[in-house]
Amino acid sequence: MAMETRTYDAIFFRQRPHSPLQVAFVAPSFEVDAWARVPTKKTGNVRNFQRAQIARHISDVEHFFGQELNASPTSVVVGFDRIRSKGRIETLLPDGTKLDVDSVKSDSPSFGRVRIAWTPDGDPVDTGEIRKAILGRRDELKRCIFEELLDIASVASPLLEQVLEHYKTKLRAGVDLEIQEDAGLVRSDEVRPESALDIAIPPESRELLAGQSPSEQQVIAGRLAFLAQTDPEVLAGKPLEHLQRLYLEVCDELKPGILIDGQHRIMGTKKMGNIPFLVTALPDADWPELAFQFIVTNRTAKRVPESLLISIIGNSLSKQQRSAIEERLREANIRVGLIEAVMRVHEDEGSPFYGMISFGLHKESGFLDAAAMRGKVIELWYERVSPVQQLFDHMCEGKKKSDRTDFWKSEELWFDYFVAFWGAVRERYASSNVFSSELIDASKKTPASKLMTATVLMIFQETVLDHLLSFYIGKEKAEKIPIKDSLPTAERFQEVVKNVLKDLFPEFFTEWKLSGFDGSKGARDDLADALRRVITGDRTVSQLKDSKKGHRLFRAESSKA
Repeated sequence: MAMETRTYDAIFFRQRPHSPLQVAFVAPSFEVDAWARVPTKKTGNVRNFQRAQIARHISDVEHFFGQELNASPTSVVVGFDRIRSKGRIETLLPDGTKLDVDSVKSDSPSFGRVRIAWTPDGDPVDTGEIRKAILGRRDELKRCIFEELLDIASVASPLLEQVLEHYKTKLRAGVDLEIQEDAGLVRSDEVRPESALDIAIPPESRELLAGQSPSEQQVIAGRLAFLAQTDPEVLAGKPLEHLQRLYLEVCDELKPGILIDGQHRIMGTKKMGNIPFLVTALPDADWPELAFQFIVTNRTAKRVPESLLISIIGNSLSKQQRSAIEERLREANIRVGLIEAVMRVHEDEGSPFYGMISFGLHKESGFLDAAAMRGKVIELWYERVSPVQQLFDHMCEGKKKSDRTDFWKSEELWFDYFVAFWGAVRERYASSNVFSSELIDASKKTPASKLMTATVLMIFQETVLDHLLSFYIGKEKAEKIPIKDSLPTAERFQEVVKNVLKDLFPEFFTEWKLSGFDGSKGARDDLADALRRVITGDRTVSQLKDSKKGHRLFRAESSKA
């Protein structure tokens, strides 16, 4: 298939001695759009990290550049995906010979050229032409997707072929796989297309993908279900509108470049003629580096919610890739270890919160905000914050506190005791909806249970753990029985928690009149006090709910206090 090529005069440089090679050049936005895609989470690719386009932002850009005096002096940032850009980007000296990238130092820039090649959009019109164009790109698309899945999930080709054939069979039979256009971040100011990615993974596919994590299953299923749509038999019966959309998605998938920053400027000006932009590109960076640049840029600018950034780090990078850039992310004040902990709580089938965490993606099943769960619930266990530290310090090895915390994390004791605690809560309330994923408002992700919000979960766990610490410290002083003998294992700890909650009946979590726990310390203290009174035996649930002498949590007038 004929390729189109552009060569740009360029400056090559490094900002630090060991930082990635950068190349700066000027290109019109319509050309940038021709060879660079926006890596949103569409076409089943949850690995991608860009948010969805915001139509209002694009409209603002069009209006801005409609004034001939206006200019945008900041650069557009572009990366090149090594899988798709193989043989399609060249860094050259002024005479056209290949640039030795190792010769580019941070103390002085080098001058030369960058040459980019891509498969142009042939602008097919009728159904026959579009089908032919899709099939002409199908082998290259398959190569890219298979290499990508091998990279992110270490899945061998035979298994991928098996899952791909499974989806082809379903599509040929007319089964709707719910492959739709866009699964980017949903925002209140965003005009969302009518369709959105929601790929259901059939039980048969889950069986084939047994052993993969839920996020790996999702990316494999999404990518292969998208690829299955390009099967000749599947294409044969599709209408013109469907084929046009699929063709554009396939063309976009094969572009060698990736827009890391500046997508709305490019989208808003690409049809306005020759509007040049300064492009800063990373011509030879690997995928973790490209994801790192996006994460840090948007973390600093606070343009993307923390929960989505957690998903990006958890889903866009494999565990090995996250490990490779962990130190750099930590230095950028992004705690990868704690993000790993969030993903573990969400993805491990042994976790009481399996599948319950929300990352700000469209139609996800989770409802507990990832950033809130990280800071309010999971961090206590992962970082050994008091009272977890005092209760389980005997389980850790090392002389220094930092060494003991490292042991706690590396041996995954934090997860064992997290599961023991919340597993006990789940078992205690198994016959009720207290520990439940039931929602009373799915659109707002409002849980039916008063317990199931990050703030209430935080108050609950801290109150119970503080009570246990106080009890065992008293036991140690009065009976000379050290905590290590009272809580020798996670299994024993789980039994203790269940016993503590014995008198905290499910009715405690109903008829609350007090609210505003997120915004009021007084409300949080009142909830903690009500919990404490029951688990210490000071009051029963019925006494707390007494209409005359009951607790503030259940008194109607307390909502006005």
